Amino acid sequence: MNLRNWYERGVLFACLLCFASGAIAQSPISLTRNECVGRYDLALPGAVDVALSTRESLHGGVKDPIRFSDGQRAQHSRFIYDGGFVITHDVTRDFYEGYVAPFKKLTADTDSQDANSFGPYRIGLAGATAWIGKKSLGFVAYKAGRIYSYTDTGYPDLTDAKRHFGKISGNFSSRALYEIPTGPGVCLPYAFVADNDQDSNRQVGVTFRLIDHPDVTVLFLDAKAQSTDPKLTARQKNEFVWGYDYGTGKQIKLHGVMPYHSVTLDSREGVGTSATITRDDGSTDFGYLATVQGDPNASADTPDLLLLVERTAANAKGNPPVSVEAINEIGKAISASIRRRPSSH
Repeated sequence: MNLRNWYERGVLFACLLCFASGAIAQSPISLTRNECVGRYDLALPGAVDVALSTRESLHGGVKDPIRFSDGQRAQHSRFIYDGGFVITHDVTRDFYEGYVAPFKKLTADTDSQDANSFGPYRIGLAGATAWIGKKSLGFVAYKAGRIYSYTDTGYPDLTDAKRHFGKISGNFSSRALYEIPTGPGVCLPYAFVADNDQDSNRQVGVTFRLIDHPDVTVLFLDAKAQSTDPKLTARQKNEFVWGYDYGTGKQIKLHGVMPYHSVTLDSREGVGTSATITRDDGSTDFGYLATVQGDPNASADTPDLLLLVERTAANAKGNPPVSVEAINEIGKAISASIRRRPSSH
């Protein structure tokens, strides 16, 4: 075989190897879908699945209550906005009616005029069953095949409770995936709560999974900075997430001699890192992490932000797992797309 043939075969082998290592990395990342999380908009590289609450989590006490429809865990997702939301995958109307029946009976059997009791409460959300009391308040609604359940601890002053409840229930609406509201408020999966940019507790973290590359998940978290939070810099938060907080694997090896680099999310400077993840079973994966430090003392809402793009090769489902280069490019592209939603000010 002459030198030319050896060269051609070498080029062909190299191309095949590149493809097998993740063809998504061979061209610039194209962000084709827009979605919103918390008070932020972001762009995603293709169609996605969204991790939602399991049916079992409607009754509480479930480990990893937010998952994809096939059971894959999304243990870092959370739907907290001045109370807690449970948002399910598609369920039938019969399932919903069976779930809500005890609430309807309980509220029907209670005297709503007794301020000390747990009683029914009329809200503007069509078809919802709602209750209010000193210990708890909440509603359950069925929209577009999903159950939306909201609860919060009660308020000693019933007037305050009604004011708070009206703010949430009166401004709540369901929405389609990729449907971006135009006004200020907080986006939850398949839901939106309009507001005037004011809240006391917000931790909205949503995990997406790329449909074309199911080994890739994207978590974005918008968490209101609290004065009681540990005083961590963006780098310290980055270190904590890799080392302790998220439990991504038994060993994390950051890439590069100087692994911490500057990253910008919505014009705010933070810290980005990429890593090789050794799972508990010894398998190897990759991740990209960007963290931005919040400021509870700022005059404007300045939350903690976190973006984690992670490969789990075991979920590739027959397709070649994406490469480390692809994970990094996806992370950088999404980071650059993150923007604060419109404000009422």
